[in-house]
Amino acid sequence: MNDNIVFGQYIYKNSIIHKIDPRTKLIMLLLIMIGTFLIPSDNFILLLIALLIPLIAVVFSKISIFKYLKSLKQIAFVMLFSFAFQLFANHQGKILISLAINFSVTNIIVAILILVLFFLIRKYLPFKMLIFLGLVILILYLFRFPMLGNAFKMTQINIYEKGLIHGSFLILRVFTIILASTTLTLTTKPTDLTNAIDWFLMPLEKIKIKTSIFTMMISIALRFIPTLFNETNKILKAQASRGVDFNEGKFIEQIKQIVSLLVPMFVISIKRAEDLADAMEARGYIPGNKRTKLVKMKLKALDYILLLATFTLFILLILLRCGVYAL
Repeated sequence: MNDNIVFGQYIYKNSIIHKIDPRTKLIMLLLIMIGTFLIPSDNFILLLIALLIPLIAVVFSKISIFKYLKSLKQIAFVMLFSFAFQLFANHQGKILISLAINFSVTNIIVAILILVLFFLIRKYLPFKMLIFLGLVILILYLFRFPMLGNAFKMTQINIYEKGLIHGSFLILRVFTIILASTTLTLTTKPTDLTNAIDWFLMPLEKIKIKTSIFTMMISIALRFIPTLFNETNKILKAQASRGVDFNEGKFIEQIKQIVSLLVPMFVISIKRAEDLADAMEARGYIPGNKRTKLVKMKLKALDYILLLATFTLFILLILLRCGVYAL
């Protein structure tokens, strides 16, 4: 399995976080997500308290912190774009930084050369997004100097206090949610997670809704997402060995190359679905029928303590949000 794929993976460790009941983890994740969005956009103290909960779970899970950071790789661009948008679009508060940008032919050529060089060698660079952000800052710094060519246009860029605060708060909020959800998937077996969801949806059985089918679909999806990613990487390497480059060529040619990736992916997915259906049928699985479980979930003293602490913090947050107390 590809180690770069974090979503859907489960890593076994003999840790206290792994032993927590999956229902407790789901409730804590839900409360953390809701509570994080309830925090006012300028209260970093409450947000740091919310971030402290998943950070403690990361430490006690005995899983490498780099595994958690890989979960941010897929949304790093979105986070940086959101931060930049808040930074330059929000004009509230006092001005912190004022930049005079000089657009000249030489400056533009240098910026294009830097970006082209980055995209040519990005495959061999670690921490691509951090390097790209550094290059953008370098280009903005170069544009301050008109001696690199006669400026034909000058623009004043101001960075305001509220823009920096809201941008930083947004990134920290997303980081808290991603860290908490990644902790759940890395420390909980897909079958245990499915059983927990099935337990929460059990009241729907009273109105004749077959929740077991829905939870089985979730379990299969979580189980096969890393597998399909792994198969995709194999197909990409096989296509590359045949001379296919998905980053070059005209737009029509790139579409044809993508089709050459999608067709075998659909074939592999259908083949795996058929094999899975045959295996489930051979083991006597009947959709909608009541199933027994080998290991029954049971809340322990630690689960009750964690739930009590999380609910207490959540209620205090609501009171603070409503203005009963001030922090």
